[in-house]
Amino acid sequence: MQINLYSSLLPLSILIITTVIFRKMPVVGKSIFPESDRLEDNAFNPRISVIIPARNEEMVLGSLLNSISKQSLMPKEIIVVDDHSEDRTASLAAKFGAKVIQAPDLPQGWLGKNWACWTGAKRAKGDLFLFLDADTVLEKEALFLLARAFDMHHGLVSIQPYHSLRRHYEKLSAFFNLILVFNMNISLLFRGLTKPMGAYGPCLLCSRKDYFSVGGHESVRTEILEDIALGRRFIQKKIPVHLFAGKGTISFRMYPQGLRQLVDGWTKNFASGAFSSNLVGLLLSFALITVCLSLPLNLIKGLINYNLILVLFWAGLYLLYAGQIYWVLIQLGNFGLATAIFYPLPLSFFIFIFFRSLVYTYLLGRVTWKGRKICFRRRQRRLLGGFLKEKRAKEVGTKNYT
Repeated sequence: MQINLYSSLLPLSILIITTVIFRKMPVVGKSIFPESDRLEDNAFNPRISVIIPARNEEMVLGSLLNSISKQSLMPKEIIVVDDHSEDRTASLAAKFGAKVIQAPDLPQGWLGKNWACWTGAKRAKGDLFLFLDADTVLEKEALFLLARAFDMHHGLVSIQPYHSLRRHYEKLSAFFNLILVFNMNISLLFRGLTKPMGAYGPCLLCSRKDYFSVGGHESVRTEILEDIALGRRFIQKKIPVHLFAGKGTISFRMYPQGLRQLVDGWTKNFASGAFSSNLVGLLLSFALITVCLSLPLNLIKGLINYNLILVLFWAGLYLLYAGQIYWVLIQLGNFGLATAIFYPLPLSFFIFIFFRSLVYTYLLGRVTWKGRKICFRRRQRRLLGGFLKEKRAKEVGTKNYT
């Protein structure tokens, strides 16, 4: 049995392309600033309002607030917007000295996190707004480094936190992290061909002026992936979006409450994200997943046919891809070497969630998250209406031109 030329060139080509794309991932950390720059300017003291939307976050909020209290650069204020929590979220925030704001009843058409962020922003007094998810944790110099990054780049500075994993089931998130960063980096590499997907939601830093000029979270009030939508609002307004990985600066633990929370959380995000990626990103992601899935299958086929050449060839490619996956994952979280070596397991979970999200999106039309039902059918109708409106506008423009 001979090795097909096409079947060998495709994995090698995808490996080269994906390696180039993954190398575009910048990191916010101490290494990007000279030591003197971090220490010399005592006058550097931006007025930062930290805004934390929180709904039933008693288990994780204390770690974030404790990390903020140890910053080398202290914020002007810490605002925790309690989104009708049923636990001790509000009292815990008050214990740490945060300004606790009770979110008013959720208006029709709004989603909870978006409403909480908007409520906090309207009450904030700082010149810079830093939106943090309640499950994030900051390193000691994180606020200083983020503020310096904003001072260098301006616009919207968005950080994907380093994924802190404590239990084995959490490592099933590997491919979700990998594909997310992969799609974000595509826009950094092919700026002329693709538009940026948006921003990372757990950590967003921008000026007060820019936030309200784009409409803030009110402009994305119906969006489940508000980070993607808000980032695109900035881009539409010609305000740059800067994406970074957060290793050494900020970390988070996404789904600590068990496998069910992990499944429901990724189903919600996957079902929403299916509408968000650009065509180039979809095609390249599909190619990467297809190749990653084919490698172990071809290796098994070679073993079944007792073909040593095939076994060695596909085993070599498998190890190259496992090595690439490990190289990327160590920058995104403590997934470990075993996760990369046995990557078909988290990949299978990724595919399972994909099909599960299709069921919830197109058949059931809803998911439940933190006690609230999120409807997808309304969003699908809105997206379709926007597409038809844009199409009609183009047709009118063409007629006027001719």
